[in-house]
Amino acid sequence: MVGELFDIHPTKAYKLTNKTLLTADGINPVVVNSKLNNGIGGYTLLDTTEDGNMITFSDTSSAEAIFYQSEPFVGYPHVQGMYPVGVYKDNWTKEALLFFLVVFKRKAKDLGYNYVNKFERKLANKIVIKLPIDNRNAPDWNYMQEYIKSIEESVSSSISNLLKAVDLEGVCS
Repeated sequence: MVGELFDIHPTKAYKLTNKTLLTADGINPVVVNSKLNNGIGGYTLLDTTEDGNMITFSDTSSAEAIFYQSEPFVGYPHVQGMYPVGVYKDNWTKEALLFFLVVFKRKAKDLGYNYVNKFERKLANKIVIKLPIDNRNAPDWNYMQEYIKSIEESVSSSISNLLKAVDLEGVCS
């Protein structure tokens, strides 16, 4: 169950109105209750309240609002943070969290969490997901990391090829 791998609780938030919290010249992302833009609703000049390398989700939204936050950010009311716990606490690399995120988000969507059927932390804790395991019956951290890295390399190569093609097209025209 997810609750055996993560302590899910609200992110630390400034109790301010958006007008006070969010600024046009802000530098620190504020993760809000949104399924858009990786959950980032704007930026602030205030200090970050959360470290990066974590999964967040809104408990007032849908399963579409589950994201990986790579950088430190400012929390927001009703944005839940997933804090690794237990014997595997130190194994959650960026790639392992991204792998988990895909499995977790798919399961939450399949369970029908949406704006009517809210995705709350009590429910998230009880979700059973399947992760790859190694020969000791532990999560296969290496597989998850290498799998995500291979996808990133493939996408990077495709983008590079596309950019080369666009440059060549401009030269040939």
